[in-house]
Amino acid sequence: MSEGLARRRAVRALGRALGLAKTAGGDGALLDLALTHDSYAHERGARHALRSNERLELLGDSVVGLATTRFLYDRFPNEPEGRLSRRRQSLVSRTALAASAARIGLAPLMRLGMGVRGASLSPSILAGAFEAVAGAAFVCEGFAAAAKFVERTHLAHATLTSSADPRTELQELAQSRFGRAPVYSLTGESGPAHGRVFTARVSSGGVVGTGSGPTKKQAQAEAAAQALRKLKPGT
Repeated sequence: MSEGLARRRAVRALGRALGLAKTAGGDGALLDLALTHDSYAHERGARHALRSNERLELLGDSVVGLATTRFLYDRFPNEPEGRLSRRRQSLVSRTALAASAARIGLAPLMRLGMGVRGASLSPSILAGAFEAVAGAAFVCEGFAAAAKFVERTHLAHATLTSSADPRTELQELAQSRFGRAPVYSLTGESGPAHGRVFTARVSSGGVVGTGSGPTKKQAQAEAAAQALRKLKPGT
C-alpha cells in the first residue's frame, strides 16, 4: 500500500471516529488540509503548491467561539454576561483546545515541517488544528454539525468553570474544604515525539480526577477539571 493511500485511509478513519464522515468523504482532502500545518506547506509549497490549514483555522476560531457561547448561553440562562464571558474564555483558550486536540488523536496525523516534527507540539499548533477541523466541518456540513462536533469532542469533556485555570480553582476549593492542597502525579506518557500525550492523576479529599494532554501541565489541568466536576456537580 502506498504512503498516500495509507494516509487517506487514516484521515477518513479519523473523520468517521469524530462523527464527521461527510467532511472526510471522498479522498478526505478537506480534513487532510485541516491537518496540514503552515510549516509543512511552506517547506513543500514551492514544489507542490500545497496550502496550509490557516484559512480553516481562522474560520474554525469563529465556529468554536459561537458554538461555545451558544452552549453556555443555553446552559446557564440566569448568569450575567461577566461570568459567561469568563467561562467562555476558559473553554476557548489555547490550553483547553490543545487538550481536546490531543485527546481525539489529531497530533499523529498532522503534517508538520521538519523544524516542528521532532519536538512536542505547542498548544498553539494543536489548538489551531482543532479549530481547523471545526472549520472544515462547517464548510462541508454546516454550522449545526460543526457545533455538535465542538460539543461532543470538547465541551462535553471540559469543566464549565468561571475560572481561567481549573488547577487554581481546585487548589482554592481543596484548601477551603479539606485544609490541604490537591496531590498530582504523572501516570503515563505515550505517542510519537511530535505528538506526546501525558496522563495525570489528582487526588483531593478522596476524590480522584484523571486527564490527558500534550503537556504535563495540560494533563494536570484536565485532571483538575474532572475532579472539579465531581466536587461541584452541575457547575
